[in-house]
Amino acid sequence: MINNADKGEELAFERARRNDLLSSALCWLGAFFLSIFGLKSYFSGLPDYGIGLLVFGLCTALIWVQFKLTQNWRVFQSMICLGFSVLYLFLLSSGGQANTGLLWCYTYPLIVFSLLGTRLGGILVAVVLFLSVIILYVPGLDFVTHSYTPDIKYRFTGSILFVVALGYLMELSRMEAQRKSDQANEVLKMMAHRDELTGLYNRRGIKESHELERYLSKAPTNEMALAVCDVDFFKNINDEYGHDVGDEVLKLVAAHLKASIRETDLIGRWGGEEFIILFPSTSLEEGYQLIERVRKVMSEKRFEVAGHQIRLSFSTGISSTRYYDSWDNLIKSADKHLYKAKEAGRNCTRTTEHS
Repeated sequence: MINNADKGEELAFERARRNDLLSSALCWLGAFFLSIFGLKSYFSGLPDYGIGLLVFGLCTALIWVQFKLTQNWRVFQSMICLGFSVLYLFLLSSGGQANTGLLWCYTYPLIVFSLLGTRLGGILVAVVLFLSVIILYVPGLDFVTHSYTPDIKYRFTGSILFVVALGYLMELSRMEAQRKSDQANEVLKMMAHRDELTGLYNRRGIKESHELERYLSKAPTNEMALAVCDVDFFKNINDEYGHDVGDEVLKLVAAHLKASIRETDLIGRWGGEEFIILFPSTSLEEGYQLIERVRKVMSEKRFEVAGHQIRLSFSTGISSTRYYDSWDNLIKSADKHLYKAKEAGRNCTRTTEHS
């Protein structure tokens, strides 16, 4: 019931920001270095190789432009990984300037794993490595314009496999760290909105609930009732049986209230021995009937708490969005009627119509 839409929007914003930074850094650094080395090769007597690097640099920049226009991260991932795969094979088959093309191939597995993850990235890297073996060890291929000594072939094969394994393990570690970070964030978010003792929403959780925002905004035409319940003579329970028993009583009351209300209703611990319940799409009169039924059931039973037979009851004040469109006024009205219930002898419910 907490505003999951807001959480989703926050996560989507963070993901979009990360993707934007990653795409910009990758594309502009790639385009810059490819252009620099392309021009250098072109004017150093390797026009075909230089033009090839310039074309790859231009394509990288265009991929970035496409992503900025569409914000389609999946398409960007596919295009950039395909582009760098072709660049890798181009560098390997051409040798680069002064036999330095192999040096840039080592960045390829790291880029692919960081963009596609271990599963899809592993498949693509495996395909490219298979093609690498063909380029290095199958003689007489028309598109291979550079030949390597056996020693360089073996050393490159071993070293690129090492980089692939390292990149794979690094991505696994990053994904595990991200998973643990996400879990920790979820726990922190839950703790920020949940009462530690009862497991119900706390004051903050109630105030930030989606239902509360909806009904206070007057978006729906129907109303929402709000009830504040206070456990009767709770101080006496603490004094007579101890605070441990008092905590057990609060957990028992919380469980009873939660089990007795509807699935659409929202319950939280307001503080101390006070609980608050939101009844969406419920009139003040209907809310009164609902909470009265729950109150009567509890007051007629004896509860066993830590070996003690204890009678429990609560007093309630009810308000409604029919009369109040602000949270402060809504809760003040419910509090006012709660005190009227206490003045009337406790174990009862008071509303505007039932004063």
